[in-house]
Amino acid sequence: MDLRRILLISDEERDYLLLADCLERARPTRFRLLSCDSLERPLEVLADPELDIVIMVPGPETEYLLRLMQKSNIPTPVMLLLDAPPNGQEYRLFQDCGVKDYLIREQLQHAFLDKVLDYAIELNRARNTIRDLSNRDSLTGVLNRAGFRAQLEQTLQHAQRHDLKTALLYLNIDQFTSVNDHFGEHNGDLLIQQLSRRILNKLRNTDAVARLGGDEFAIILENVSSASDVATIAGKLLQTIAMPVLLEEQQVQVNASIGAALYPDDAGDLAELLEQARSAMQQAKPVTGSKFIHYSERLLFDAGGGNSLAAELRTAVRKNQFELHYQPRVILESGQLAGLEALLRWNHPERGLTCPGEFLAECEDMGLMKNIGHQIIQHACCALNWMAEQGLGDIVVAVNISFSQIQDDHFVGAVKDILDRTGANAARLEFELTENTILKSPSAIKARMEELGQLGISFSLDDFGTGFSQLSHLTELPISALKIDSSFVRDLPHNRQQAAVCSLIIQMARRLELEVVAEGAESYEQIEYLRAEHCHQVQGFYYSPAIPLQQLPRFVQEQRFKYRERISS
Repeated sequence: MDLRRILLISDEERDYLLLADCLERARPTRFRLLSCDSLERPLEVLADPELDIVIMVPGPETEYLLRLMQKSNIPTPVMLLLDAPPNGQEYRLFQDCGVKDYLIREQLQHAFLDKVLDYAIELNRARNTIRDLSNRDSLTGVLNRAGFRAQLEQTLQHAQRHDLKTALLYLNIDQFTSVNDHFGEHNGDLLIQQLSRRILNKLRNTDAVARLGGDEFAIILENVSSASDVATIAGKLLQTIAMPVLLEEQQVQVNASIGAALYPDDAGDLAELLEQARSAMQQAKPVTGSKFIHYSERLLFDAGGGNSLAAELRTAVRKNQFELHYQPRVILESGQLAGLEALLRWNHPERGLTCPGEFLAECEDMGLMKNIGHQIIQHACCALNWMAEQGLGDIVVAVNISFSQIQDDHFVGAVKDILDRTGANAARLEFELTENTILKSPSAIKARMEELGQLGISFSLDDFGTGFSQLSHLTELPISALKIDSSFVRDLPHNRQQAAVCSLIIQMARRLELEVVAEGAESYEQIEYLRAEHCHQVQGFYYSPAIPLQQLPRFVQEQRFKYRERISS
């Protein structure tokens, strides 16, 4: 068995002896502890690809070392060794520098340390792989929508700190639907691949490209001098896109429409910058040929009518066109229904039911999630009342809560008002938060969770394993359940890394007396593995997709029948 290499950076010999004593008791033996009290060549030591984790005792050089690791994209996770938990401001500084978690010296006497390190190492390996896959467009290799939003947020923070300008280009390929119709989707994909390579070849190493949809790209131009520089770059992009492409021995030529907005000149935040660049692109779209328009307040846009997605979403909020479907959470041992996750659907008057992947990002960008969020909570409370009337038992309904919702000073009051008006049992209402939401403002989120907890609402930590996964959250926050992200369940039981992460999360949750729910279970093999690992609940297509509330009684009856069959066989 390969030993896991742990580097301890401390000038205190007692720290090495303490860690060595704990790790020597681990069975099977799987750790090799290295120590270093000073780093003459820090990059050479920290970039060692054989290192599995770094444990640092904070000192004068700690911030420098962490910044160096960030700048050099060193993926090795870092934990701090402390005498006591850090205060919020101090820990946020370390988080900004890339620290994943911390250990307390007096708690290292517990045999649980080896499990914590195992978990951190396996999680980091799996997270690195998943991040590469989840942030990239599978067809072109450029950023996808999720990767783009993270990159743009990071770039704008950098621009704000250093007083720089950032430009966003929103690019749409014209005639792309005609190419797909005439030459087929395979050749349409080839066209997109060639155009994305051309775009990349015209940009600097500091710029970033993302594919947001079938024929839409976004381009982040970091540190631009003026709007004229942006126009020059856009002109070069339009020229290279307009060059013919060979498809099935035919020369095919397409044009593009580009809209641009400049931060901070045209927009003050991410949502506004994205909206204005997209609006400028929409203004350019009707013009024949390749064209570029920079956002200006003088441009006239139809914000209230027309067929644009933005206009339709505003109408959907006003007319309450959103509804909820519910995905069951099933207890593995008994097959009984334990809870439901409320998932948003848009009942479009022409296109029918539309899943959130097609509109949710746009809602976030437009600032509509506050109103939609209130509608979701009200629907969920009404569902709790309906299930009580149907005699379906004590079923929990879980609602996803975004950062923009929970940080709103009026959120608790709005939730209380909904509970009072509907008369729903707050003890059966659960709010799901992601770690990324918590990390944006840990102390404020904790205070808000405590206020909501006084109303009787419980909390689960969603997508566990995909964020920073700090163990301190599990003891400091009022969390009653962990949800293992579906990316760690997808290839069970054959993927060793995923299996190791799932096993460690389940063990940890059970020791902390937390419910653990595995998301995305789709196969019998996955269910059997999770049952063998004593996972409490599962959620996924193996049992059911998200269904309308009226179909729930039938689902409950089917589950009871299946469980009786399994017991008798």
